[in-house]
Amino acid sequence: FPVTNTRRIGYANPKTLEFMETIISLDRSVFLFINHLPHIQLSDAIAMFLSGIGQWGAVWFVIALFLFFREEKRDRWFFLPVVLATGFGLILSEYIFKFLFSRPRPMIDIGAIIVQNAQNYSFPSTHATLAFALAYVLSHEEPKLRVWFYLLAVLIGLSRIYLGVHYPSDVIAGALLGWGIGVLSFRMNPHGKK
Repeated sequence: FPVTNTRRIGYANPKTLEFMETIISLDRSVFLFINHLPHIQLSDAIAMFLSGIGQWGAVWFVIALFLFFREEKRDRWFFLPVVLATGFGLILSEYIFKFLFSRPRPMIDIGAIIVQNAQNYSFPSTHATLAFALAYVLSHEEPKLRVWFYLLAVLIGLSRIYLGVHYPSDVIAGALLGWGIGVLSFRMNPHGKK
């Protein structure tokens, strides 16, 4: 959660503060559990690969191109929700919410194993935002692959925690934001599959 020091919330009552501290503590505990899973060269390489292909939604554009060229009858509107989801995801997550919440990345002083350094702020995860937005959009284009799209989105999100650049709440918030963006982007396509 973006609030890292609940003592700063002067207007909150004690029960609210206690609840927030419990949530933050749970978030940190789950982070440390995932982040402290065994780190060997292979597991780090797999996590770096998943994180890398999720950067700026790159893997989803490759999948979208594959699905587009596989179709016999190509829909000229096919890429509209893909572009919209990517654009909305980047603007909202990377350029608005991150600076609005300004949550610092996990640090070594809490026991984080930092495998990959990341710039700017932590909340929400743009990787997760784009992954779930585009998983939603592509799932409607190719419903048979829905499970695989969401599995890939989950793995990309988990890789960010494992690499020490996001808390679980960053990824969950990004996933929820991304899902909402996916719904909106898909509905904005006048010729999308129903």
